Amino acid sequence: MPLARRRELLRLSQEYGVPIFEDECYADLIWEGEWPQAIRALDTSNHVLHIGSFSKSLSPSMRLGYVLAPWEVLSRMLACKTDSGTGALGQLIVADFFQNHYEEHMERLRASLRRKLEALTTALTTHFGSAVEFQAPRGGMFLWVKFPERVDTMKLAAPALKEGIAFNPGPEWTTDPVAARNYLRLCYALPSESLITEGVAKLAQVFHREAGIP
Repeated sequence: MPLARRRELLRLSQEYGVPIFEDECYADLIWEGEWPQAIRALDTSNHVLHIGSFSKSLSPSMRLGYVLAPWEVLSRMLACKTDSGTGALGQLIVADFFQNHYEEHMERLRASLRRKLEALTTALTTHFGSAVEFQAPRGGMFLWVKFPERVDTMKLAAPALKEGIAFNPGPEWTTDPVAARNYLRLCYALPSESLITEGVAKLAQVFHREAGIP
């Protein structure tokens, strides 16, 4: 969201008394271009509830996040916690590590994600050719892929899983399932570049066998 729209959203929320819930757990994974200021950073009235997560920037198994909000909101949120409390040791390790190594860690992570995305887009072009369309993002860990309209990715998820390939069918990740029936979402964060290349080749075999694509 451009900075001008962020400012307008904040103005409207203050005018009508509706708080903003801002989730920016992927913001630090942007490697190209400038990322606008968080709406929380523009807020002088303590009206924005801002959350983030270390599971995307440090480790998937690190189920640790944070909330910036007025105390009258935080105090009520704490009463809703049902995980019996988050381990203090994990919090201390994350605090110490990011206090001293945050920038260098994120630079390595962003570089790694960018290489994996390049491996993914190259493999898709090699094995699917003109049968797929996609727009490479400038950050993050997901790629949306569009197939010809006759393809139903919901029906192809199970056959692909039998071959050891998991993907997110488009209808499960959109507000318009019908319009996204020929889309899928691929996550390139965990597998290596070589595994990505191998996986896309197998995925193309599955799609060719089940749907005649490519």
